[in-house]
Amino acid sequence: MGVFQSWQHWLSRQVRTEAASNCAVYVSGSSVASAQVLPSDEDGRARCRLRADHIETLASFGPTLAQQRQSLGFDKAQPVNLVLAPELYTTSLVAKPDVPEDEVVEAAKWLIQEQIDYPVDEAVVDTFSVPDAARDSDSIFVVSMPKARLGALIESAQTNQVTVGSVDVTEMAIRNLCWHSFPMADQSVALLRLTGNSGLITVSRGDELYVARRILGVPEQFNEDALESAKEQLLLQVQRSLDYYESAMGQPTCDLLMVACTHDWTSPLTNYLSEVLPTPVRTFADAISGDLALSMWNPEQMEVDWENLSGAQENALVAALPALGGALRSAITSALVEAA
Repeated sequence: MGVFQSWQHWLSRQVRTEAASNCAVYVSGSSVASAQVLPSDEDGRARCRLRADHIETLASFGPTLAQQRQSLGFDKAQPVNLVLAPELYTTSLVAKPDVPEDEVVEAAKWLIQEQIDYPVDEAVVDTFSVPDAARDSDSIFVVSMPKARLGALIESAQTNQVTVGSVDVTEMAIRNLCWHSFPMADQSVALLRLTGNSGLITVSRGDELYVARRILGVPEQFNEDALESAKEQLLLQVQRSLDYYESAMGQPTCDLLMVACTHDWTSPLTNYLSEVLPTPVRTFADAISGDLALSMWNPEQMEVDWENLSGAQENALVAALPALGGALRSAITSALVEAA
C-alpha cells in the first residue's frame, strides 16, 4: 500500500526537499518508454537518454521494461517515476469540496463515482489544483484508477528489477516538458499530443497547469485519409481549449501551440493548424530542439540530429514524451525548491 498512500504526495504540486528521480518509465496499452535525464552538456542542454518500444498488451510491460533498463543503464537501486498513459486512468474537473485540506482527496472520491465504471472504494484517487490565478481556482482535477491495475504495473516493474518510487500522470509530465523549455511565468504554452491510443491538449504557464483536456474522436488508423476526415474536429477541440483558457479562465492569449503526433501526422497537422489558428503553431521537436541533447535507442543508440530528424525518430520521441517529462520532474522540483 506504500505507493498507493503516497499517490497524492507525488501527483500534487507539493515540493519535496529531497531530490526526485531523474529516471522515468511511461506505460500505455501499446508502448513502453524509458527516459533518463543527465547533467547538462557544455551548451547548457539537458542530456537525455530515451528508448520507446511497441507492445501488444500490458502483459509485455515488465519484460520490455527490463530490456530498456539494460539499454539505458538504469541503476537497479534507483527508484523511477512511473508515468501512466491517459487511457489507464480517469481525469475529472470538479468543484473543490468544502472540507479541510487533508480531507479533499477522500471527499473527491464521491464526486466522481458516477464517472468511473468500477466501485469507488476500489479506486486509488488523487487531486491536483487549478492555479490560483485562474477564475476556476475553486475547482480541482481528480485522477482515479483501479488499485488492482496500478498494483499490477508496479509489481511487474519490480519483478523486472525496476523500483517504482513515484507515480505520475501524463498531464503533469507534459507540464514538466513545457516548463523546461518555456520556464517564464509570462509564457503560455499549449501542447497537442495525439497517439494511436489517446489525444490530449494541455495549456500551462511556467510551472502551473491550467488546462488538461482529452481529445475525442482520435482515429484508430492514422493515415492521410483519416487526417483529412478528422482535422476539422481536431481544430474545433483545440479552439475550444484555447478559448476556455483565455475566456473562462481569464488568462492572456496563448503564446504557442506545439503539436506532437505519432504515425507521421505531426508535420501535416502542424501545417493545417498554423493556417487556420491565430496562435503560433510549431512541431514539438522544432520548439524544444535547442534545449535537449538527445540519445535514442531504436534499438541501437543514436545521437539525435535535430536538423535531420527521421520520421521513425520523431514518432518514437512523441511516444516517449511522457517518460521524458517524468524524468524532468527532478529538474522542476529542484528549481521550485531554489525559488521557495
